[in-house]
Amino acid sequence: MKKVKSTQVIIGVSLCLSLCTAIATTIVNQWNARNIYNLFYFTFLSFSILSAIYVVISKRKEISERAQHLLRVGAITLYILIYLICTLTYVFTGQITKLQTIIFLSGLDNIIIIAGVFLILILLFGLLIRSISKRIKVKDKSRKPAAKMLVINLILLGITLIANTLFLSAENSLITDKNELIAYRSEQVLLPELSKINETFEQPNVVFILLESITAERLGMYGYPLNVSPNMDALSEKSIVFTNAYTTATHSEYALPGLVSSRYIVRGDFRNTFTDNNPRKFVWEVFKEKNYSTGYFSSQDDRWQNMNRYLNYDSLDSYSYSVSDEVTDYGIGFSQKDYDHRTRQLATQWLSQAKEPFFIYLDFQATHEPYVYPDGYEKFDHKYDNSLHYVDDQIGKIISYLQSTNKLNNTIIVITADHGHDLENRHDIAGHGLSIYNEELIVPALIFIPNVKPTVVHDPVSHIDFVPALLDLLGHPIPDEFQGDVLRKNRPIYFVTQSHKYKIGMVENNIKVIIDMHRNMIEVYDLERDPKELHKLSSKQYKKQILKLLFWHFCQKEYYKNKKWISFEQDRCSVHNNFKI
Repeated sequence: MKKVKSTQVIIGVSLCLSLCTAIATTIVNQWNARNIYNLFYFTFLSFSILSAIYVVISKRKEISERAQHLLRVGAITLYILIYLICTLTYVFTGQITKLQTIIFLSGLDNIIIIAGVFLILILLFGLLIRSISKRIKVKDKSRKPAAKMLVINLILLGITLIANTLFLSAENSLITDKNELIAYRSEQVLLPELSKINETFEQPNVVFILLESITAERLGMYGYPLNVSPNMDALSEKSIVFTNAYTTATHSEYALPGLVSSRYIVRGDFRNTFTDNNPRKFVWEVFKEKNYSTGYFSSQDDRWQNMNRYLNYDSLDSYSYSVSDEVTDYGIGFSQKDYDHRTRQLATQWLSQAKEPFFIYLDFQATHEPYVYPDGYEKFDHKYDNSLHYVDDQIGKIISYLQSTNKLNNTIIVITADHGHDLENRHDIAGHGLSIYNEELIVPALIFIPNVKPTVVHDPVSHIDFVPALLDLLGHPIPDEFQGDVLRKNRPIYFVTQSHKYKIGMVENNIKVIIDMHRNMIEVYDLERDPKELHKLSSKQYKKQILKLLFWHFCQKEYYKNKKWISFEQDRCSVHNNFKI
């Protein structure tokens, strides 16, 4: 058995953990003032915690020497494991670890499963402690060395915390007192571009097409130089096109409810697993109540992140998603998907038999990683462009079918995407669901209405208002379950990512505010001068916007936490978040 001094253990372990932190920060390439500070902070914190373990546990008459040894080894080993786990999750997520991060990375949301895994880890931990305790023994005759080190490091830790308060302005303290959060109301004026549409439609057919992971700038109608989307581009010339359409979230299971049920679903500090039986209504339900034939055809697996717990399919005459027939084309687990041309074929087959008027919802998935498409679509250098071209071809075939069956002149076509996808790596973040920068937020959006003059809407609009605007356009009342409204000027636009990242944001009058709820950090951008969000502004000048965003977030969580729909009362929270029941 090797004998060591307590100070050797404290210094050696602390420095090794600090080295791990430095390596992790280098791997994620996030050396900045905040993380240099964190390196000192965590080093002194480790020194203090390890010193405290020795002071509290060692040389106690009421505890046997062997028990003291086991307790010391156990406490130190536990601290090392927690530190290393947090460091690894930081490498994989780029942020300090939260419980939500662990749940996300483990893929577990069932408390029984989590408890079972935890018990197994405890057993393994016990075996590890036993093994270590047989090999190492501390030979100190008193607690004085550890106590002295504890005092010194507590002083250093205190100085570090004071330095953070006085000199580091990287973080902004968030206001959490609900009395300080003010619900500001903006002037609401109907978008003039849409007020010109005054034709009356009696029971037109509706084709609602949702695309996957497409940022607007990747389509020709928004200026993309490659001819990847000829069918959508051609349709856009006869449609209402939105150049600044914002999704409500940058990952599907949050973005989809925001669009099809006009509802934000931020219900707490952790990722929503859709266990609430809160009020909700879906676009296809509204049309079913108007005696429409209703169909739903999706290439994705609706079990992904428990979306099937939220979505209601009862009002659909026909419902099909990737695993409905127990045969899929690619993917594993809850990511099993069909080729989009199979989904399109099922949809056109249903259309050939459906009674008019009809509402059909289609969800195409080829533009989600790994960008899968059949042979014959290898036209461009980037697989993403090829997958987008493949999806566009399916849309073209649907339009051709409507034309050939003389249905197009009485059919409204809505096309948008659930969220965007960062292909340019502008903010050192690739993919989606990891940030709320505009490359993940702004999506293609158009509404084709027969015999209506083409219009380009440049005002920022939100998916939360997309279905309400469509229903209002057709003369249908907006359901009380919807949080959205008709499209209006100067309406603040809210969005979120709550995967393993947790960020909320708002755009109003070209000012964009982003708050990282894990790190309590605020970013502000002027989108008119800096549309790519590359130059941060000082947040001190934008307290009004920050308060408005925080109040929206507070009210959203408060509604679900207190189940306010059970005994609904109109208050400033319900007004700010447009809750009506």
